[in-house]
Amino acid sequence: MPDPAIELTGVARRFGATQSLDGLTLHVPRGAVFGFLGPNGAGKTTTLRVLLGLVRPDAGTVRVLGLDPAAEAPRIRAAVGVLLETDGLYERLSAFHNLDYHARIHHLDPAGRGARIDELLRTFGLHERRRDAVATWSKGMRQKLAIARALLHRPRLLLLDEPFSGLDPAAAVELRERIMTLARDEEVTVFLTTHDLAHVEKTCDEVAVLRAGRVIASGPLEQLLGRGDGIEVAVRGAGLSAEILAAMTADGLLLSFTCEGEGARLVCAPGARARLGVELVRRGVILEELHTVQGSLEEVFLSLVSGGPSDVR
Repeated sequence: MPDPAIELTGVARRFGATQSLDGLTLHVPRGAVFGFLGPNGAGKTTTLRVLLGLVRPDAGTVRVLGLDPAAEAPRIRAAVGVLLETDGLYERLSAFHNLDYHARIHHLDPAGRGARIDELLRTFGLHERRRDAVATWSKGMRQKLAIARALLHRPRLLLLDEPFSGLDPAAAVELRERIMTLARDEEVTVFLTTHDLAHVEKTCDEVAVLRAGRVIASGPLEQLLGRGDGIEVAVRGAGLSAEILAAMTADGLLLSFTCEGEGARLVCAPGARARLGVELVRRGVILEELHTVQGSLEEVFLSLVSGGPSDVR
């Protein structure tokens, strides 16, 4: 079994009188889309900075792609794509020159640098504005450019802090699908923090909930929701048929399904919930509705961070 993409054991970090991380232990498998959740002040941003070697822990061990950030931070940063809470864009530069600057930092091959920049600008719908100064852009456009910058050098690990912030619904769905494609087809590990639990529920394979610097619950999404035998989902959309659902059952994506007029109730196989929407669209369904029927992640999250049970490990 390969080493995990991220492994923290007993990590502690104090800032003055504030204990930001308190014995944090975390295991993120390679190729997973991993949701790192918690209320404001729980220690999520400190964790990201520890992973990048920007902050050194007071105690504990940290490994990122098998490397120690305290000793090998430059190697880690070369292999990781990062979106932090501020976009860090150069406002007086154009979108193209922002990406070109970072491509040079990552020593991208000059022969292919322009093509890679052009590819990402087109992917995120920014190509027509590529020569405009970023200062004139909306928050959503800036967020797309910052994500494109994180993907420039084809990283093996993506650290995304609130990646859906500022995106309209259509752009958010496109980003979710791109994240799942990166994990599934290119084996990129995606570690994301967000307060938008609906995106986590539709994207992540595994999650961890942080409270006061400690992980209080972690594991596959089905386990966290208390249904190790699969998650029940309601779906409705044009082109949805019993034949498509039967094929998905045969492929191991569904445990069972029940058609209800123009919609259906599905029970996803363990681990399949995050890619359900992508699979339905790939099979020709035009989705109108897709949601977990009961026991939502929001309900579980609020129970955990308010002091409810925390025995899911």
